[in-house]
Amino acid sequence: MRKLEGAVASALVLACACTSALAADGVTISGFVDINLERLSTPKQTVNRVSSGGLNASRLVFSGSEDLGGGSKAFFTHEMQFSADTGAGPTPRQSFVGLAGDWGAISMGRQNTPSYWIAGYADPSWSADYSLVSNMQFFYAPYRENNSLAYNTPRVAGFMGRFMVTAGQEDGSTNGRYVSTAVEYRQGALFAGAVSDLKYNKNVFGSDIRTSRDNYFALTYRLGSVEPTFIYHTYNGYYAYPPYVGFQTSGWDAQVGARWQITDRHRLFGSFVLKKDDNNVAISDAKGALIGYGYNLSKRTDLYANWGRIWMKNNTTVAYPMTFNSSGSPAPNSGIQLGIRHAF
Repeated sequence: MRKLEGAVASALVLACACTSALAADGVTISGFVDINLERLSTPKQTVNRVSSGGLNASRLVFSGSEDLGGGSKAFFTHEMQFSADTGAGPTPRQSFVGLAGDWGAISMGRQNTPSYWIAGYADPSWSADYSLVSNMQFFYAPYRENNSLAYNTPRVAGFMGRFMVTAGQEDGSTNGRYVSTAVEYRQGALFAGAVSDLKYNKNVFGSDIRTSRDNYFALTYRLGSVEPTFIYHTYNGYYAYPPYVGFQTSGWDAQVGARWQITDRHRLFGSFVLKKDDNNVAISDAKGALIGYGYNLSKRTDLYANWGRIWMKNNTTVAYPMTFNSSGSPAPNSGIQLGIRHAF
């Protein structure tokens, strides 16, 4: 199962929310420290704990760019995630280098996928820990890949293309290979995007290579201080988490939600997901709800409260957890967080 990244606050949010320390060599240091008090529940058990990453995964980011002249530049990012509640880590999050100019941008390394940028932008919670988009729609599908080559076209009349291909496990087969094609439109209050992902996975219980196809359509429209969001996702194929889980399935899910910037200090978001699986064997039909509130103490420090719950129709072997940042079985299906996030 893909471990939840704690929070996409997508890199868009990281760029806007953080202030940075600029060293003499041009390297920018930024990141988040995010800790919360949490109560996780299953039908039979409740756990109270201190946890890291309610709004954003706690992380340390080194990044920089160099002007190459003629409108071109070189850039890099090295991003490490850690558990702020214990100090454990760091674990790699992104690590890439690239070139950009009037012709677009090309980059190589471990980096966010096109579907991260398309569906992630329409996630009202910016893929917070309890994000229903991350935990129910992406689920086994990737939104960060190793050994990748990505190209983004320049934006023309609001349109931009995103493309990615990866080398996979580099073992002489197609195992782990990923191919993605996306187009987005951003103009004024409107954002719309579509992306199709193809992933190759080795059969957990065999030697053959199987494929899965995920398609996402995302839409947001800002109405003053309120931004409604919509995501529709279809999935079909073989999904695996070696060496434990592998299954063939197909289905669809949809998310509706909204972000509301009530005042400069107060904000609210809500999200609802309905999931329909064609087989209801390995994974189940389900629905989920999420509500979050944030209060800005300053430009860099926030207090927040998140509540979420997932209802599964069938008691299948693979569950949609409220958070991937937990251990033990069964996975929690509801939770509440009260936390603080500091950006630097």
